This record gives sequence, structure tokens and C-alpha cells, in this order.
Amino acid sequence: MQAGKLLGVVWALLENVRMRVRFPWFFTLLIGLAMFPAVGHSAENASPVEFLLAGATDAELEPLLAKLESPRLESRAAWHFWRGTLAGKQVVLTRTEGDPLNAVAATTLAIRRYAPKLIVTFGASRAHDPAMHAGDLLVSEKFAAFDGLVSEVASLGGGCAPLTWNKLPHLLASPGEKETPVYFFAADPRALAAAKSLVPARGRVFVGVPGSAEQVNREADRIAWIRAQWGTSSEDGESAHIAGCAQLLGVPVIALRVIDGNEGEAAADALKLVEGWK
Repeated sequence: MQAGKLLGVVWALLENVRMRVRFPWFFTLLIGLAMFPAVGHSAENASPVEFLLAGATDAELEPLLAKLESPRLESRAAWHFWRGTLAGKQVVLTRTEGDPLNAVAATTLAIRRYAPKLIVTFGASRAHDPAMHAGDLLVSEKFAAFDGLVSEVASLGGGCAPLTWNKLPHLLASPGEKETPVYFFAADPRALAAAKSLVPARGRVFVGVPGSAEQVNREADRIAWIRAQWGTSSEDGESAHIAGCAQLLGVPVIALRVIDGNEGEAAADALKLVEGWK
């Protein structure tokens, strides 16, 4: 059977399973992409790297790309990976597009191809913690993907009350065809300890919970409700989903998110972490 047809069959089977067990769509994507190199490309991996550095946009990646020594661009389907050396360490940079779908795809492909020892998701975010201000750096102690929600039953015309909805856990696949419900994904303790010592260009360092969803929340009451449910410190489109992908595939991960940051700030913090890593 041709690789494309085989991939289609595998995807259809995974989607059938997802619909029967309410498996999150982006983790269905993760499983499918984890199989993708074996059916669509050579299964041979490149040599492992120390870091996978994941930024949402070209502007966020550019300061690191400018410092990347011996850069080499590789592409897998729609996703691009820049491999080279930063501060004497082998790294790969990838662009996540700032949303869960593309972030999980890029992360999964990078893990399969480059076997990074640590994933760093970096970039700007919006504050949920009222103590945080523009320029503050949030370092992750854990991650929350706050897109799992279930409402009470209401008839047509019965209104909509999103602040009464209940959160749903993510069901992580584990060996033995078991599912483990989780509300949070772990950050790497060693990377957390190192990141606490970073000195941002402006503002202070906070240790907390980056929250992620394909949402832009601007209502103060809703932001406060999300924070009360998940304990979120900030909001972005991808960091918690990258962390969930990393946890499923057994790779340590850390987030560096600058509140209302410009494109260069989080990249500078990520470079400092790489430079000081031992």
C-alpha cells in the first residue's frame, strides 16, 4: 500500500477511536504524526540535540536565528526546523504559529527527528495574575491547557452561562491502553531551577502556570474565572499543548513567557538559559 493511502487509513482509525472515547483532537494528531515518519518519510533520525526552542512567529525566532551558527533548514510537511549551534550547544528552532494544532504538530515531528533533551517554549503572553505587569517573565512550574469545558443542559432560549461551566481533564494515553485524566502538565525541575536566576530586560521573574487555549480572553471576569479554575498566571496559544505533547513523549519542557513582551525579549531569555545550561 502506498504511504499516503496507509497514512489515510491510520488517521481514519485514530479518528474513529477518538470519537468513541472523547480523545482530544490535538492528541489524536500527535499520535498520527508520531507514526508519520515511518509511513511517509525515512524513519532514520538525525543526531540528538540539547534543545528544541519553539517560538510562535518568525519575529520571535529571528533574534536566535541571527545567532545560530552553521544553520541548516529542514522541512517536514508544512513545518520548518532550523538546526545549528547556540553557545556551543546543538539546538533546533521551530515555529509553532501560536496555536495548539500547529504547535503539537511541530513539537511531535521535532521530537521524532531530533530527540531534544529539553524543550523551551518561549514568547509573549497576556497576564492572568493581576500582580504581573508588562515585561515580567513567567517561568513555568506546570502548565494548564484550559480548553476542556462542559456546560449544564439548557433548552433553546435558556441562555448561556459560561462562568458556570465545569472544566474537563485531558485524557493522556498510557501503556496498556489506559487513559490518565490530568489538568496540568509538568515542567522540568532542573530547567525551572536554572530559569529562576534569569534577569529579564525589564520587570521581575515569576514562577507560575502558563495557560493555553485557542482563545483571546479580554473580559476581566472571564480571566478571573479561568485563573480560579486552573490557577493560570498567563495566557498564550500554545505553551501548555507543547508541554502536553512533551509529557506524552517523555521529554522535559520549560516555558519562558514575557508579559506583553516584544519579539526580542523572550528570545533573549531563552538564549541566556541555553548559555548557562550545564
